[in-house]
Amino acid sequence: MIRTIATTSAVLASVLMSSSAMSAEPLKLMLNWKAGGDHAPLYYALQEGWFNEAGVDLEIIQGNGSGAAATALGVGQVDMAIIDMPTALQFRGEGSDIVGVFVAYNDSANGIYWKKSSGIENVADLAGHKLGAPASDAARQFWGPISRAMGIETDSVEWVNIQPTAKVAALQSGAIDATTHMYSVHFVYEDVFGDDLGFALLRDHGLNPYGLTYFANGKAIAEKAELVKGMVQTTQRAFAFCLATPEPCSQALSSAVSMRAEDAARELEFASKVIPGTGNTLPVGAFDGDRVAADYGLVAEAFTITAYDPATAFTNDFIDTSINYPN
Repeated sequence: MIRTIATTSAVLASVLMSSSAMSAEPLKLMLNWKAGGDHAPLYYALQEGWFNEAGVDLEIIQGNGSGAAATALGVGQVDMAIIDMPTALQFRGEGSDIVGVFVAYNDSANGIYWKKSSGIENVADLAGHKLGAPASDAARQFWGPISRAMGIETDSVEWVNIQPTAKVAALQSGAIDATTHMYSVHFVYEDVFGDDLGFALLRDHGLNPYGLTYFANGKAIAEKAELVKGMVQTTQRAFAFCLATPEPCSQALSSAVSMRAEDAARELEFASKVIPGTGNTLPVGAFDGDRVAADYGLVAEAFTITAYDPATAFTNDFIDTSINYPN
C-alpha cells in the first residue's frame, strides 16, 4: 500500500510538471556575453522549474557583447536581451524599439585594470599609455565620459584592438598597459597579477550609470506581455534568492554551462557586490527614472543619437514591488 501511494504520488507530480511545461510558452533571451556569475540566478530558476511555473519556456542564448545583444533584440531575433545600459540607450537613440524591464547591475561593474610595474599608480597615470579592448567594448565606446570623470584627456591614451578573451594575456605580456573588464571576473586579475595589480571601478570615480540591464523589444511587450511579466518576476525572485543563498545558484550555473564550481562561485560573489547598488532602496530590478535620465544625458553627449524622452526607455510595469534585496 505504501509503495502504491508513493508511486501514485510520483505519477501525479510528473503529470503536473508535464502540464506546466506544456502550458509554458517560448521566450528567447540573449545574454550579454557567455554565461557568468551574474547569470547564475537564471540557471538556478531554470533548474528549479520556476520559469515553467510562471508559464515561460525560457531559451537562453549565449551572447557576444552588449552591441551584438542589442542588435539581435532590435531586429527581433530574440524577445529579450541583457545589455549594458549606455549601449541600450544608444541603440534606442539610433531607432531600436527596445525597452528596459529589469536592472541586473544597479552599479556600474566596468573597471580598468593595469600593472603597477608599468608605472601606473592611479587613473591619472593612464595618460600616455596603451589601453587594450575590442572596438565594440562598452567601456571603450564610452571612453569620453569615462576619461572626463577620471580627469584625463580623452585622446591622451592609445587604444589597441584585442580579442575579448585576450585581455589578461595582453596585459600580462606588456602588449598593453591597461584594459577594461567587468568586476565579476576581478578575481582572475587578482590571481594572475597579485600585488602588481592596479584597478579602479568607474562607480568610485563619479561615473555610475546602470550596468547590465534586461531589455525587451516592443513586439514582445505588445504581444507577449504576460510572458515578459512572468520572466521579469521570476528573475526578481531568483536574484533575491541567489543574493541571500549563493551556493546552490553557483552550482546550478556550474552544472549548466560546464564552468568550474569555484569559478562560478567567485564570479557570483563579485557580481553580487554591484547588483544591489550603493544605497539603492527600490525593489529588485526596478528602475529609478532620475538615474535613467542621467544615463541618457551621458549617452547623448557621447554619441550622435536622435533625441527622445528617456522615460520611454524603461518600464517598471512588470516589477513585483514586494520582492526586495536581502539585507
